[in-house]
Amino acid sequence: MSWILFSILAALVWAIVNTVDKYIFTKWIRKPVIPLMILGIIGLIASFFVYLFHGFSYLSYFNIVLAFVTGILYILSMLFYFKAVKIEEISRVVPLFYLTSLFVSILAAVFLGEIFTPVKYLGIFLLIIGAILVSSKNFIKFGFGKAFWLMIAASLVLSVNVIITKYLLDFADFLTIFSYIRIGAFFALIPIFCFSFKDLISTVREHGKKVIIVISLNEILNLVGVLLITIAMTKGYVTLVNALSSVQPFFVLLFAVILSIFYPKILKEEIGKSAVLLKLIAITLMFIGVILII
Repeated sequence: MSWILFSILAALVWAIVNTVDKYIFTKWIRKPVIPLMILGIIGLIASFFVYLFHGFSYLSYFNIVLAFVTGILYILSMLFYFKAVKIEEISRVVPLFYLTSLFVSILAAVFLGEIFTPVKYLGIFLLIIGAILVSSKNFIKFGFGKAFWLMIAASLVLSVNVIITKYLLDFADFLTIFSYIRIGAFFALIPIFCFSFKDLISTVREHGKKVIIVISLNEILNLVGVLLITIAMTKGYVTLVNALSSVQPFFVLLFAVILSIFYPKILKEEIGKSAVLLKLIAITLMFIGVILII
């Protein structure tokens, strides 16, 4: 059952990343591809150190290519997400990312043979609904426009990424798979470097080196979360691992409330009565969901 611990730890780490992201995008950055470029560089460096100190396990050429494709899919899902953010409020966009768990459960049943009892599927459903509610502010007003379909595409592409990663973990250790996927992601980012590297330089000139330091530390944490969820997938069913990591918004809310109370200049979260009631309902659904799937 160690997959439970690793899944929750990944959600906790990503919640920290989300909280710092919110501060970065509010204070320093206008173009979301800047952290993505830094993530690509750090991922490539991490892969180099894995190769240097651990080495790569044997993988067939086909599976290496598949790992590279998985990295490309991750970048593609992020690009769909960024495009959606440009045309819609982020509070309406982010909750749709938790539909990934729904797509993963369907794809895992079809391609990996992961079939569960109705009770566990109920738990997955409650986790998804809870994650959407706890993340949303005006989700009910969200129409079926371009941003909606971009987020459906982002969630679907990310779910394919997850399924292929689980498949590859049957052929090599998690560090090898993690590294090959990061290399593939870096290659996918090369066109973005060509067109947007000047934006990275201008951001540094405007706000100083502290921006790069903070973003780099945050993206290192992001990769720690990716590594933790990859380890979890080696030890448990990908459907349940992915669903359990959906408790991430609970941690984001917790951090946001703490900062709103003690450090409102850093981050201010809406904590009115109606907002608190909605989020308490969402958290209750999520915890019931967790109990049902473990």
